[in-house]
Amino acid sequence: MTIGHYLYIACVSGYYSKSDWQGWADRQILKKNEVEDWICKVSLAKDIEELSSAVSYKKLEECYYEENKSSPSDAIVGYYYIQFLENKISLRDLIDKLSDEDDISTASSINEYEDFYSILNEINSNECLLAEISFTKKINDLFEPFRQIAESQKKQLELY
Repeated sequence: MTIGHYLYIACVSGYYSKSDWQGWADRQILKKNEVEDWICKVSLAKDIEELSSAVSYKKLEECYYEENKSSPSDAIVGYYYIQFLENKISLRDLIDKLSDEDDISTASSINEYEDFYSILNEINSNECLLAEISFTKKINDLFEPFRQIAESQKKQLELY
């Protein structure tokens, strides 16, 4: 299980906030007899940089011993979409994140889908489409595989 990667992805995507990652770590500390050092560091991390430092050794260890089944960037796209579904970000924010070349999600395979650029162009030319059910279904069909990746990782975090 690549739990360090999963935690970092949830946080860097903005899905997990500081209180979420600290709460996750605190629950691990309370329920386990022996706690790995990196989890204690996550509990104390004040910001994303400290969190990154806290999980860095665990992520390195996981790269050596375990294989991630999906791209971190694809999981981040999934978390963005979950945030959209939970009304934490707008569809415009979702599209802006994915079309920003500096965003962490730019390496995602979503950029290889022709539908992504078609949807992006349609939104840019007519934002009224966002209210149409058929257009919403098109968006859901595109993002659903990425949401499933993020949901799977989120579930592993809960079960850890």
